[in-house]
Amino acid sequence: MDFDPPGDDDPLEDPFGDDPLEDPFESDPLEDPIGDRSGDDDLERTFSEISRSTLLAFVVVAVLVHAGLFGASLGVMLIGFRSQWVGGGALAIGGTLALVVAVVVYRRYSART
Repeated sequence: MDFDPPGDDDPLEDPFGDDPLEDPFESDPLEDPIGDRSGDDDLERTFSEISRSTLLAFVVVAVLVHAGLFGASLGVMLIGFRSQWVGGGALAIGGTLALVVAVVVYRRYSART
């Protein structure tokens, strides 16, 4: 049995055409969302409109909430599943404190504005 090369006129047999490195979705913007950079201007404009104190408060609260949830949940799991009271207790207390600090930062910012 001989190998029958695909015909050039049938796109189903040869989806990439002549160039094997050619991107088949190059000309269709709906199929290649990574190639579209029009949202970069909107993002830059939005960040330039936000005040520095708002952005700083948002980032601090977001980091504290994520760290607090991670620490508290991991600490409770260490206590519950492995009975590691010292490490799990420290993580749970530290996570709870991080959540409390996040609430304090948020309330201070909302009281200022």
